[in-house]
Amino acid sequence: MPGIDYPLLREQLSLAQVLDLVGFTATSRRGPQVRGPCPVHGSKSLRSRSLAAHLEKKCWHCFGCGAGGNALELYLAVTRLPVYEGALELCARLQLPAPRRDRPVSQRAAHAWRPP
Repeated sequence: MPGIDYPLLREQLSLAQVLDLVGFTATSRRGPQVRGPCPVHGSKSLRSRSLAAHLEKKCWHCFGCGAGGNALELYLAVTRLPVYEGALELCARLQLPAPRRDRPVSQRAAHAWRPP
């Protein structure tokens, strides 16, 4: 079974779409940056600004729980799914084709150049 090309998937994902999928509601916005309650640890206050996300840089950080990363990592943190299953589910929900590797990683490593 071919694997998922995770670097390509991270490029294709929109942080704004993933934030919408996980139920994030921005309480403030300044240019490409939004802040609001963190869906990872479940901020209770609707006025919370613990999660900061930069939509152009596709990264986020919660100042409450310390979680952060890219759009895929946000989805995985909220859904608590394993990486492979979470990536497939996220692609299905966003109606994106999951980018596949042409051969498994173990075969790539076997064909990698090694110094003499």
